[in-house]
Amino acid sequence: MRIRLTLLPEEDKSLNINYNYFLSGWIYNTLKKANKEYAEELHAKGYSYGKKVFKLFTFSQLRSKNLKIVNENIVFLDKTYLYITSPKKEFLLNFVGEVLNNDVLKLQDYEFKIESVEVLKEPEFNNEENKFICLSPIVTSTAVEIDGKRKSVNLPLHHPRFVENLKNNLIEKYYVLYNTLPDNLSLNINFDMEYYSQKPKGKRIKYKNVYVRGYMVPFTMSGNIELIKVAYDCGMGEKNSAGFGMIQKIR
Repeated sequence: MRIRLTLLPEEDKSLNINYNYFLSGWIYNTLKKANKEYAEELHAKGYSYGKKVFKLFTFSQLRSKNLKIVNENIVFLDKTYLYITSPKKEFLLNFVGEVLNNDVLKLQDYEFKIESVEVLKEPEFNNEENKFICLSPIVTSTAVEIDGKRKSVNLPLHHPRFVENLKNNLIEKYYVLYNTLPDNLSLNINFDMEYYSQKPKGKRIKYKNVYVRGYMVPFTMSGNIELIKVAYDCGMGEKNSAGFGMIQKIR
């Protein structure tokens, strides 16, 4: 289930391009106003799978047909859209209920006026070929040893483990949601490598004090429809609650 917020930007003001941390904070604060206990539990504990923790929601980049980037700042010149998705009804009911009581989305000293909030119809998925674009960068990582210490590094999209990690991540999310493994583990993910070759460096976003590199490359998925739906509802890859991995089905 996902929603879309239509936002009206401030005139003659700009927003720092690394806004993910502040947008994530705004979402948690909105939830906290609606249901403090639920929001604090989600932020502190989330949903566990072994040592991994999932928050089971993600959000898009701020999207507008008319904007300009000046150095590290964005000037929004037209209506702007924010998409938020989660398979958890409790998350969206609390969030939407509180947003409807407010008319402003504030990120540091920048304010969007909230014009409307819509619940979007879910697309139909099939097991043959579903085409997707990214509404926020897809990230996955692996642990490597650097100077005798194990550190997590973001994988490039062409790395053979990139797609493997995405598949395993979706299976883990499925288990967290349904407390069982899917009957069918078949899932094919194919990125448009020609598109990727034009922008192989991906997108680099500063989150808190760490730079995260992800990729916004069209791709297809086929196989188990339930796993495809998990990807649509929860996001692909890692750091979903920080605004990474949101996807949209296209015709």
